[in-house]
Amino acid sequence: MSPPADTKQLDLVEWADELEAERDHVRKTNAERSSNRGFIVIATDPTVSPDEPSYREVFATEARTPNQAVNKIRPLADGRRLRAYLATGSYKHELPDARWVA
Repeated sequence: MSPPADTKQLDLVEWADELEAERDHVRKTNAERSSNRGFIVIATDPTVSPDEPSYREVFATEARTPNQAVNKIRPLADGRRLRAYLATGSYKHELPDARWVA
């Protein structure tokens, strides 16, 4: 019995080319995703009591790394301690109330 006319035997070279094209696509997609990470930066003032409302400010920004996110916020949070977290992590609930910084 012969195979149906619309089926094709697997060609190893063609399969390798398809696999390499898929890897390139995944590599490009991952590069785009990593360059567009959202961060939440929490700025606390060490001179103010933690019970005061002005003790803590929350900012949101996009950056490649946590350090780049902190550097974007630093001019707006003079003298405050800064900590950056991925916006999808433990502090994601802070995102709706965060001050956006481009």
